[in-house]
Amino acid sequence: MEAKTILKKKLRSILIQIKIFMRNSSMTYIEGSSKIVENGAYEWVGLDANQTLDQQDICNEYVEILNEVVHLKLDSSFLTQFNQSGERVLSFLRQDSIVWQKTGLQVYNEIEREIDHQLELSERL
Repeated sequence: MEAKTILKKKLRSILIQIKIFMRNSSMTYIEGSSKIVENGAYEWVGLDANQTLDQQDICNEYVEILNEVVHLKLDSSFLTQFNQSGERVLSFLRQDSIVWQKTGLQVYNEIEREIDHQLELSERL
């Protein structure tokens, strides 16, 4: 199977895992943030032990996918865009920064847009 096809399948597959994980993730409003940012900002609510394990597994698998792209012949500007998109997704998955979205589903929708962008970039391989 062609490397590009394998990459697409892996990205689509991990998107399913991410949707399930994000469905069980939640955030809380940062008090006073709407004075600074329209609609406010949100921070992640801590994960339980099982969710943390799921998070680690998904992050590790996603990083493996990103690392595989380095071996593909991707124009440097496309590779830069792909890597930046990947870092945004990883930040959401690691839940290590504040977000503008109120719900896990809204975060998932943002991740889905990023992975769709990565799929578009992979077409240029």
